[in-house]
Amino acid sequence: MHRNWLVNRTNPEFLRYLSDKASISPLLTQILVNRGLRDADAIKNFLSPSLANFHDPFLMPDMDRAVSRLKEAVRRKETVFIYGDYDADGITATALLIAALKKLNLQVRYHIPNRITEGYGISDKGIQKAKECGAHLIITADCGISSGSEVAHARSLGMDVIITDHHEPPDRLPEAIAVVDPHRKDSAYPFKYLAGVGVAFKLVQAFFRNTGSGTQNTDLNEYLDLVALGTVADSVPLIDENRVLAAYGLKQINSVSCRRGIKALKKAASIEKPLSSVQLSFTLVPRIDAAGRLDDAGEVVELFLTEDDAVAVRIAGLLEEQNRNRQKIEGEVFRSALDMIGPHHAENAIVLSSRDWHPGVIGIVASRLVEKFFRPVFLFSVKDSVAKGSARGVPPFHLYNAIAECSDLLIGFGGHKQAAGLKMTADNLPAFKEKMNRVVERGLAKEDTTPVLEIDAAVNFSDISFNLVKELGLLEPFGDSNREPVFGARNIEIMNHRIVGSNHLKMQLRQDLINMDTIGFNMAGHIAKLGSASRVDIAFSPSVNEWNGSRNLQLSLKAMRPGG
Repeated sequence: MHRNWLVNRTNPEFLRYLSDKASISPLLTQILVNRGLRDADAIKNFLSPSLANFHDPFLMPDMDRAVSRLKEAVRRKETVFIYGDYDADGITATALLIAALKKLNLQVRYHIPNRITEGYGISDKGIQKAKECGAHLIITADCGISSGSEVAHARSLGMDVIITDHHEPPDRLPEAIAVVDPHRKDSAYPFKYLAGVGVAFKLVQAFFRNTGSGTQNTDLNEYLDLVALGTVADSVPLIDENRVLAAYGLKQINSVSCRRGIKALKKAASIEKPLSSVQLSFTLVPRIDAAGRLDDAGEVVELFLTEDDAVAVRIAGLLEEQNRNRQKIEGEVFRSALDMIGPHHAENAIVLSSRDWHPGVIGIVASRLVEKFFRPVFLFSVKDSVAKGSARGVPPFHLYNAIAECSDLLIGFGGHKQAAGLKMTADNLPAFKEKMNRVVERGLAKEDTTPVLEIDAAVNFSDISFNLVKELGLLEPFGDSNREPVFGARNIEIMNHRIVGSNHLKMQLRQDLINMDTIGFNMAGHIAKLGSASRVDIAFSPSVNEWNGSRNLQLSLKAMRPGG
């Protein structure tokens, strides 16, 4: 499953010193050192995320100008138009801004572009809609940083624009009233990796603080569930400010008093237990994303804003149906892409296109192909003479910069280090494929194309306890840059094994007379790869399995290889 296992090790004396200072176990200390935390204060802040640790929103470029223009809109009682994006991050950012601005007695309208007919970013259709509803101010949510000509068009029609975005800025910023983006080169903001909904939240925080419309720790709390959803959905690093936002937002999502739309969404998905950040990413988030991938995402905004239970139930049911349809289409595109790649793919980058692929699912399929082949993937859906693409990268490779090197072949592009969207004429696809393969060959070392399983610490079965599992819970919420801890153990005896469910491996393992139950999800085929080996090295995460009123320690297998 993973060819290279990397076990983290730290000077034992330093671990003992730091664990004593932070009053935590050496194992938890090792994990936190692996996350870059090397002093007791930083560890305590990490383990106890607090709303008091929010950064000053006015450290972000143009935040003062954005707040000033918003105050003017309130004074003049203007209509404000929110222009969002069609993914979960953009949808939650849009809903947050609408809810907050309506509390200021503003008339608020919004637009979520159709992925198929309008594509990503600000469109002429959206600008015209803003003009027709009498808006004097457009605020973008999770988009706009690359929409210079569209912003100029809006200004020519008498509308000001405030951009809130978190994507990589182009060399020349749009000429908006304010461009609020932590990735700006002139940004003094101490944390660069907010999601789009996080940037929208900072605008609201800045406005409330500047006008005295409530305090940071009360009025803003009601929006943290939306911030958590968008932050987890966009796979930004769950560290620093994102960790605080996600931790507090998850508490709201799991509370009995959560907003009607989230409650209806959980019921439609048959979710009864509290959700972790990881569970959130494969339960609620795909359902929120499904509408924007296949149809119109506008109703999802209504789901988050409605005070009517019947409306919430109706929209949640629609999303459930759309998500099932999305899964079917995604599977078809994935199998089609695998057929194109074949068994002996040797290129540096995977660049594929088809006129039969639905553009709404190619991003998900690209992510699955990266997991399988561990190299940058570019998938294009071709319609008429235009190829619209989604790209996903591998950790050592800066995808956005690589695409920028091919900008002469593109109509437009935007994104991050690990994910991007791009568009070109279909005739340029062969040239793009050739050039991108050269860029990847130059920018990605051979060793970086081999997957690495990072193991936080080597342990013995005697180290695994209920107390350890409880202590590891302090690391939640898990996500990018704060993954679930993985431990390694060597030369473990296989006592017995069986296949359960459709493809899961259930085993009982022993080390030094200590037996442990283990479960390897979708790992049934791994037993055959062990050959005659009776002992194995394993990588795993410890957990507690609760069943029929009993609680037992269980190891969740991540990888396995012959012992020694």
